[in-house]
Amino acid sequence: MLIDRGFPVVGYHFVVSIISAGIPNPVDIEFREVSGLKMTRSVTTFGNMTSVEPVIPRQNLILKRGVFTSSSPLTLGNVAESLMWRNRLLRKDILVSALDSDKVPMNAWVVTNAYLESWEWDGLNADSNELLIESMSFKYSGIKYTPLKLTKNVP
Repeated sequence: MLIDRGFPVVGYHFVVSIISAGIPNPVDIEFREVSGLKMTRSVTTFGNMTSVEPVIPRQNLILKRGVFTSSSPLTLGNVAESLMWRNRLLRKDILVSALDSDKVPMNAWVVTNAYLESWEWDGLNADSNELLIESMSFKYSGIKYTPLKLTKNVP
């Protein structure tokens, strides 16, 4: 019996949904680049005994996009968070979905317990005509990967 593995999922067709206080942001979903989707754990060995550390290492998720002329909910939220930068963390969940050609999610990563660690912009250059890109780095402690398209058996 063969298993139909389908086609490889493309990495250029995706959407990101940032969920704050349980409410998804339907406006800020388009990004140029997402990096840092990574599952990591710490394992220790003592003699013949191997065990998993109870504390999950923190990872960085980096979202990049062009800066727009008008503010979006995410931008306004980041500005509000920057006013409390020294004394408060606002945690979010982030859903990253790889899409097929019909814009149907094929794979999904749910990044949990994330907070904005840094927000930066590319350099400004009068000799270039490239878009101004902003990068948001989120520190997170949990990630769940889910392949959404079920395989079917081929007789």
